[in-house]
Amino acid sequence: MKKKAVKITYHTLMKKAWVESKEGAKKQASDQNDETPYYEIENVLDYILSIKRLRNKFYDLKDNKFCYIDSVTKEVLPDEDIIIYTGVFESARDEFRPNLVDKKTGEKRSNPKAISEGDIERTHFCVKIDKNQTKEVYVFLERNFYGVNIHNLTNYISKFAEKLLKKNNKKKFYTIINYQISNADFLNELQNLQRTVVAEVHFSKQLLGGQCLGFSNRLISLQNDLILTAKASRGDSIKETVVDIWNYSRGKNSPISRIRVKGVDPNNHDILLDTSHMCKADMVEIERNDDTGEINSFQLFNAMKNIANSY
Repeated sequence: MKKKAVKITYHTLMKKAWVESKEGAKKQASDQNDETPYYEIENVLDYILSIKRLRNKFYDLKDNKFCYIDSVTKEVLPDEDIIIYTGVFESARDEFRPNLVDKKTGEKRSNPKAISEGDIERTHFCVKIDKNQTKEVYVFLERNFYGVNIHNLTNYISKFAEKLLKKNNKKKFYTIINYQISNADFLNELQNLQRTVVAEVHFSKQLLGGQCLGFSNRLISLQNDLILTAKASRGDSIKETVVDIWNYSRGKNSPISRIRVKGVDPNNHDILLDTSHMCKADMVEIERNDDTGEINSFQLFNAMKNIANSY
């Protein structure tokens, strides 16, 4: 059985609350410090799981394409306060029925499918909700050029979040934002950003007892590191500041344990850089079905969960 190299992209989902303008209308908050992990995705995925009729899971994309979550499995790790979902998006393009041609013989024939039918493209995904250690919502997504991308996934979840809230007589007052997590060299990726907007600098909690602050050791029970947040003024960038912080963090006995940066690339895509996640592998070898060309879902899910467990 042949194998296929499958690329997996890494993302995190955040929620940005809306604020009320002077005119009374709702608008999106502009302060990135108002972003919080989108933990509500658990309720949305559980809601989608409860929908019995497949047609009710459909969501229209561009160019006569539509998608839906075909299957999803939930795994709860209560001791670690972690939830992992694995699932498959299926997408297809209807109103497109060109003739077929045989690569071996060159013979052409009419396409037997109905005009309302489309070839199914499967896109695997894994969601990790960590409310304890990293306090993040991670999405690991199979890169399928013909399938569902992270923006499709985000819009799909947003649509069904709105349906769930409406079902409970509530309104949606937030926007779901996805950040692509780069896993290449931190400094190179930082230089590639068009703007660096927010930097979170994590310090070891032992800093409290050092010469700088001199706090008593009664604070040794702190669970997490100390976090210093630096934010750029509107329209500005703090890239050079982050470079200085990065260089300092590489020094001997540096108290900095982690740097987390939010920025925008030249294509205006939201990017997240995190020193604790750099240089991770993003390609996996997965067996492919000789008859259909589809990849082995069981193997890919295991690979995705292995990656998720490393975050």
